[in-house]
Amino acid sequence: MADSENQGGNDWNTWKERFVDFWSNNLSLNKIPNFLDLLEKGLEKELPLEPGEEESNPIPLGQIPIDAKLRDSGWMRKSYEKIFPTSHIFRITFRYGREFLDNFMPISNGDYIGRGSYKFVYKLPWNQVVKVGKSKFPSDPIFGSLYKEVSRNMEKYLKPEELNLKTYLQSKANTRSTKDDLEFRFRRLGLERLQYWKLKTLIPDLVLPTRFYMGWKVRTTPWGVPLVALTPCDNQKLLPGKHMKEFMNLREKIPQNPIADTLFPKWKLNFDTHQFGVIGRAHLKRIAFDFHRIIEVTKYLANEEKLIFDVHSENIIITYPDFTLRLFDFHLFDEHLYEPSQENPSPELDHIHMIEEFIRSFEL
Repeated sequence: MADSENQGGNDWNTWKERFVDFWSNNLSLNKIPNFLDLLEKGLEKELPLEPGEEESNPIPLGQIPIDAKLRDSGWMRKSYEKIFPTSHIFRITFRYGREFLDNFMPISNGDYIGRGSYKFVYKLPWNQVVKVGKSKFPSDPIFGSLYKEVSRNMEKYLKPEELNLKTYLQSKANTRSTKDDLEFRFRRLGLERLQYWKLKTLIPDLVLPTRFYMGWKVRTTPWGVPLVALTPCDNQKLLPGKHMKEFMNLREKIPQNPIADTLFPKWKLNFDTHQFGVIGRAHLKRIAFDFHRIIEVTKYLANEEKLIFDVHSENIIITYPDFTLRLFDFHLFDEHLYEPSQENPSPELDHIHMIEEFIRSFEL
């Protein structure tokens, strides 16, 4: 009896050892993916760091989404860009006990294809874009509850080498204000990732795959000493298509008072199905369906998370020749920090009504 009990115990110990060995040798089975693992899953295929042969033939300039009005700048900005033209961007990280630059991206003023409230956009020699963070103050309304969430959990939203880089650069800073500025820039990088993740989990097929990193932007100067800037950047694939607003035909003006009609005219948003080739009814139905998904996501974020998805006709691309929707900007604001219009007490309704009006013009 004792021998059988010992034999049973030995068998159990043998199987236990085998299981522990198997579990230890297969780390992919016992490792729970963290936020950054999930965020960047598949990016090597979607956004290769080394462009392949298929990327060597750039998309013609006339087929990419460029907004001439968004590209235009005032004379002061134009003068600055002429005197201090952009040259290139690196990704900056931390290796070998110090800052480390890689992923060289050559850019020039001629590669500038657009800007938003928070980023400049440059076309790369291969079919990708680099979006460079504009200088912002911490008082900007974008830095709300999500920014505070990132500030409380920096290890979740920044990679270890980014945290090490932040610590290293702060150790070299001479003033408290410089250290605080570095802290702000790295937290902003984490915020960019969190905003992207919020939308990627809700409408993954509509959100363009995006790689976020800390960038090192370089400008040339007349005296030969480059100007450099540390700023959050991201890469996205360049797609043939046009901004949603470029498919709009502003034919019918909305009546207002005489002053508003002159200074701030408003137009009905009519979709021009022949602007960039004939769009069939099946494509229109698919576009309308995806627009309704964006509306539902906007409602969900507003109602459940008190966040306003700042969706505009400028940050939605309609690709061609397949005519599908893609989102490439992911800014989320706290409801109480986003100023509503006079027409709609709830801020998200401005965006929802704009999309609904656009869908109605399909006449499906």
